[in-house]
Amino acid sequence: MGQSHAVKRNKQIAKTIAFGALSVAMYTILFMNSAVVMTYFTKGFVYAALPILTAFAFSFVHGTFAGNVWSLLGIEAAQKRPETRPAAQPRPAQRKRPRPRVYLNT
Repeated sequence: MGQSHAVKRNKQIAKTIAFGALSVAMYTILFMNSAVVMTYFTKGFVYAALPILTAFAFSFVHGTFAGNVWSLLGIEAAQKRPETRPAAQPRPAQRKRPRPRVYLNT
């Protein structure tokens, strides 16, 4: 059977708190170890992927947290309705246009 609204809301609150805490922890670790981060992020070669992977990780965690906060506040994205097109009407037959003629006026 389906879960009650209160149980779903409690799970969403728990997820929001967990992702918020994870986001704060990631930022704290990043700023507390900025010297180590700069050492590895500026080495080049394979280490060049580290800033990209870090940005993706931060984006995912913070984005999930923010999305859950908006959902808890009751703000949801608008759902697009599929457009209903009118029934296609047959096109009239193409008529051949007469070629333009050049006339000489004397």
